[in-house]
Amino acid sequence: VHLVLGAGKTDGAMDAANILKPMLARGELRMIGATTLDEYRQHIEKDSAFERRFQQVRVDEPSVEATISILRGLSDRYEAHHGVRVADAALISAAQLSDRYITTRFLPDKAIDLIDEACATRRVQLDSRPEEIDVLERKILQAEIESTALGREKDKESKKRRKLVQEDIANWKEELAPLKAKWDADRGRADEIKQTKEKLAGLEAKAAAAKRVG
Repeated sequence: VHLVLGAGKTDGAMDAANILKPMLARGELRMIGATTLDEYRQHIEKDSAFERRFQQVRVDEPSVEATISILRGLSDRYEAHHGVRVADAALISAAQLSDRYITTRFLPDKAIDLIDEACATRRVQLDSRPEEIDVLERKILQAEIESTALGREKDKESKKRRKLVQEDIANWKEELAPLKAKWDADRGRADEIKQTKEKLAGLEAKAAAAKRVG
C-alpha cells in the first residue's frame, strides 16, 4: 500500500493517496493494504491523514511449515503457467532452503520466487534441444556429408572409409532415437499438463462466477 503514496504525483496534480483519502473518510471505499514495517514507518506514518483511515493488523512471517502449505496451494497456478509438474518434494525444499540461505528476504515470498524460477528454468530446458541430441545430430550430418563425398570415389580406401562412416551413422542414429523419444515425450507431457491446468482454471473461474450470480 505504500506504493500509492506519491503515485502519479506531479506539479499541480494530486497523488493517489490524496484521491483515496476522501473516499475512505466517507466510507465509500473499503481497502486492504499490505506493507512491511520499514516501509510503513518510512511512508505511511508520515501521512497521518492517510494512516488513521486504516486499522493495523500485524502479520508475522509464516513458519516453514506454513510456507509449505502456502506453496501447495499455489502449485497448480505455476504448473498451469509454466506447463511443468511441481513435485511436493520441490515445494518442501524451496521452503526449507530459502529459509536457511536467503536471509535478506522473507517467507513465503522468497520460497515462491524459488519455485517460479525453477519452473521457468525447467520450461526452458524442455523447449530447448538437449545438448547430447544436438551433438549427435551434428555428428550424423557431418558423417552423411562425408559419406556422400566418398561415394563418388572409386578407390578401395574411399570405399573402406565410406563403410566405416556408414557404420558410425547407424550407431549414432541408434543412440539418438531413444534420446529424441524421451525428449518428445517430456515435452508432450508438459504441454498436456499445461492444457489440462488451463482448462481446469477456466472451469473454476466459471464456477466461481456462477456462484456469485447465484
